[in-house]
Amino acid sequence: MSLSRKKTINILIITLLSVMGIIIALKLYVFNYTFDTIIPGAGYRVHTWMTFTGNGDDLLVRTYLPVNGKRQTVSNEQIISPQLEFRRNISPLHSSGEWTRYKADGPLRVDINYDVRISPIIYEIDPLLTIEQNEDDALSNYLMETDVIQVNDPYIKNLARELAGSDIYLLGVLTKFYNHVYQMGSRPFKGTTDAVTAAKLGEASCNGKSRLFISLSRQLGIPSRLVGGLILNSGSKKTSHQWIEVFISGHWVPFDTLNGHFAQLPGNYLGLYRGDEALFRHSRNIAFDYRFDIRKKTISNDRLTSYLGERSFNIYNIFSAFSNINISFNILQFLLVIPLGVLVVTVFRNVIGLNTFGTFLPALMAMSIQGTGLLPGLLIFFFVILLTALVRSPLEKLGLLHTPKLAIMMIAVIFSLLIISILSNLPFLEFIPSLNSASLFPIAILTITSERFALTLSEEGIKKTSLIMFQTLIVMTFCYVVISSIVLKALMISFPELLLAVVAMNLWLGSWTGIRIVELIRFRSLFLEKNT
Repeated sequence: MSLSRKKTINILIITLLSVMGIIIALKLYVFNYTFDTIIPGAGYRVHTWMTFTGNGDDLLVRTYLPVNGKRQTVSNEQIISPQLEFRRNISPLHSSGEWTRYKADGPLRVDINYDVRISPIIYEIDPLLTIEQNEDDALSNYLMETDVIQVNDPYIKNLARELAGSDIYLLGVLTKFYNHVYQMGSRPFKGTTDAVTAAKLGEASCNGKSRLFISLSRQLGIPSRLVGGLILNSGSKKTSHQWIEVFISGHWVPFDTLNGHFAQLPGNYLGLYRGDEALFRHSRNIAFDYRFDIRKKTISNDRLTSYLGERSFNIYNIFSAFSNINISFNILQFLLVIPLGVLVVTVFRNVIGLNTFGTFLPALMAMSIQGTGLLPGLLIFFFVILLTALVRSPLEKLGLLHTPKLAIMMIAVIFSLLIISILSNLPFLEFIPSLNSASLFPIAILTITSERFALTLSEEGIKKTSLIMFQTLIVMTFCYVVISSIVLKALMISFPELLLAVVAMNLWLGSWTGIRIVELIRFRSLFLEKNT
């Protein structure tokens, strides 16, 4: 490459990066863009499943569903119960789902899936606030006695007076109540434990400790209530959790007397209902079972689009003009990250030296397997390529022309995808619920790739072909990670000028004349001899 051409390329690279830097600086320092709103945060994917068997009678199953609140944001909810009637009941305190069936018989199942982001919360309680100052006549319901929260029981009365002493300040009294209950022994959940029983035993599970704390608080006129939900830790479990909220100066302040959270909660406490309720209720004698499957994931900020819409100088405002013709916002996101996937292919081919079927096939296929997930997508890709390549062999013997032969292979691709979609309904493949998204695969690309795979197999042999297929799958994997990253999607939506850096990188790679890594490894002995 001549010096003048290389100099021109360097000038272009510097210009592109400078323009990008200026635009990003304007957004950050003039138009008040903030990364904490743009960048997705940690969250959880929760899958609750319930199984039961109808016995010929009318059937009812109910549980509580998560709702958006001050500290939790729920998105992508999906409820699957094809054989049952579903009704959602909403009240000021919670939302519940109710599944019914007339004269139900046989095994039934309900699947509830949703994403949730939860913020930790900490309250500072005014140490000079008195119990009397905190009274609110509108909250009399949260001072009442129940069968399991025995506010007026003599034992509770004496314990509350003994612990509080002469203290009139709310913080001081709550601290004494909290320390007493927290220091009690803990025991596994074995049904409902009322406040008096917990106090006399000196140990209880989360529900017994919570009821005791509420009884003590209500005895002194402090409004309090029970909260039920889940502690979100990755894994599978059957245990739910209960904690307390105390009304203090206009706020419901959380306390957990089992796990040691005073006027605060960490970012993995998901609230499902408020009140002394059972998480599940169902008809009798139906062999009811349930489980929670929880995993951590990165979740986009659901306010990103409205956040961008409130700011100037961004692509979202331009894109909003296309919404009138039903162009999906997701399409815009994918359009902006595809160049990043293509850049990954360029690096693997030009710098590392891997060989793939098709120049940009890995990026396009990584795009198409977004609906299936990585591992199912790779398996589907390999299965379809292998199956349709086998069809080519007899067609080759018939001496067909190229275009009709490809047309027949395309039909083979379609049948392969139909077979995969049917297989996805088999019980032993239920762990891959997204397998039926295989129909979204680009049929033309698969057809051409299958033809190239078969041709390479006949000309280069199985060893060479397998190596290229393996390298193709590797590059597809890296492309998938980049294209599916919601962090990169959020950044590209907010700062599409980053594409200028992608162009600059391709200019640099296009003028790069270094030795590929694969070649360096392959001919390492020659380089070692030269250096010695």
